[in-house]
Amino acid sequence: MKMVKSLLLGSAAGLIAVAGAQAADLPVKAKAVEYVKVCSLYGVGFYYIPGTDTCIKIGGYVRFEAYHNEVGGHYSDRVPTGGDATFTRNASTFGMQARFRLTGDVRTQTEYGTLRAYFAFGVNALNTAGQNTASLTTNAVAMERAFIQFAGFTIGRADTFFAFYNGAAYGLVPMFLDGGSGPAGHNVFAYTWQFGNGLSATLSVEDSAARIKPVIDLNVTDLFGATDRSGIQVPDIVGNMRVDQAWGSAQIMGGLAKVRSNYLSVATNNCPANVTCSGHNGDEWGWGVGAGLTLKMPWDAKDTLSGVIAYAKGATGFVSHANGQNFIHKQGIANGVLTDAVFANPNTIAGYNGGLELTEAWGGTVAFEHYWTPSLRTSWVFGYLKVEYNDTAKALIASNIGGPCAGANVRYVGASITNCDPDYSLMRIASRTMWNPVANLDIGVEVAYNKIDTAFAGTGTLRAGQPAGYSAGLAPGSYTIEDQSYWSAAIRVQRSFWP
Repeated sequence: MKMVKSLLLGSAAGLIAVAGAQAADLPVKAKAVEYVKVCSLYGVGFYYIPGTDTCIKIGGYVRFEAYHNEVGGHYSDRVPTGGDATFTRNASTFGMQARFRLTGDVRTQTEYGTLRAYFAFGVNALNTAGQNTASLTTNAVAMERAFIQFAGFTIGRADTFFAFYNGAAYGLVPMFLDGGSGPAGHNVFAYTWQFGNGLSATLSVEDSAARIKPVIDLNVTDLFGATDRSGIQVPDIVGNMRVDQAWGSAQIMGGLAKVRSNYLSVATNNCPANVTCSGHNGDEWGWGVGAGLTLKMPWDAKDTLSGVIAYAKGATGFVSHANGQNFIHKQGIANGVLTDAVFANPNTIAGYNGGLELTEAWGGTVAFEHYWTPSLRTSWVFGYLKVEYNDTAKALIASNIGGPCAGANVRYVGASITNCDPDYSLMRIASRTMWNPVANLDIGVEVAYNKIDTAFAGTGTLRAGQPAGYSAGLAPGSYTIEDQSYWSAAIRVQRSFWP
């Protein structure tokens, strides 16, 4: 009996031991791997790139826009190519555009602070480029931003540090009357000092090619002709001081830009024109100064008043980054050209030594936005640009072989031009209303009044063979030179995608 009990107990112990060993060999369910982890260091929408300590945020938008009298997505008088400011049957007054943008914000904490890289790029598909042609669709790739920030440096394609006012926050169609490069971007190499309490200062070396305006040789062409500017030798130098507080922000800024002409159009017995031995004008420094202010309204911080004003001499792009020739024809004609300088051969007029005559410009933009409800808001924007030529420049323009008031190879000819004065101003008043029926969906409409005031007066003759921007549907002949204006409108539907 004792032997039986011993056998039974031994067998039970063996079974327990075997069962325990088999249980220990069974696989254990692995802990779930967190492939995407939220990064809370930099705000909403950032995630850790798996296996790294780098955070990334992906965003962007899909946008549809339609335009009346702004067919290129800009106001029609800004660039006269395609005849979109002539308002004839040859020119389109309606256009549609689809846009796609993708943005990325990548950040890593280092011993020197945050290392950041940011990009924004996409594609525009515009159904017309102005005057009707066989090809109605224009596809363009847009690289708006691509910069690195590290230890106070900003390097790459950002906005110019002369900029302050954010036009995209208040309008659908950019005016470029604020000194900023807007969505086009600007190549910069900058350093920012942070002094605390929201106070900072930046020194920036910037690509001058994006900002420069024509330098016109009046012995070769008229005021509206091709530039005779020399190659770029030095970048622009820009600096600002800025403060950001709970009440808003403010900034003062300044910039320097080298102004250089090409070789003189003077032929001698030993030297032809426009080559090294014909000489050149002395270089000049153009400059610009400005100030900006944004205020959050005390009744609602979302309601804001923002504006910027600037003055420039010889570097008019500091006042209006993207403007060039401006042209409107409805009943009569008004136009103006934004240059950095004009020049002619020495002794073209009495007392003139052949130097560069720098063009002056001043202007800016002011805007106010009000939220009627959390999902409905309206903004009102006023932009202004004034361009002025000094007395010497006006005398050269009036008397040279290619001037707009004398000679044959010109835009306007005829003694009936009673005031040969190239000064002009450009004004735009706009109102935009945006509705957000759901989060990240924008539906908006903008209406604007645009006007060019020209100092030219009288009757001018439009010659045959004008470039498309001046001749679309216009017959050569006499036209009244007078102030011109028009109304424009735009609508937008945009789906933004960011967390």
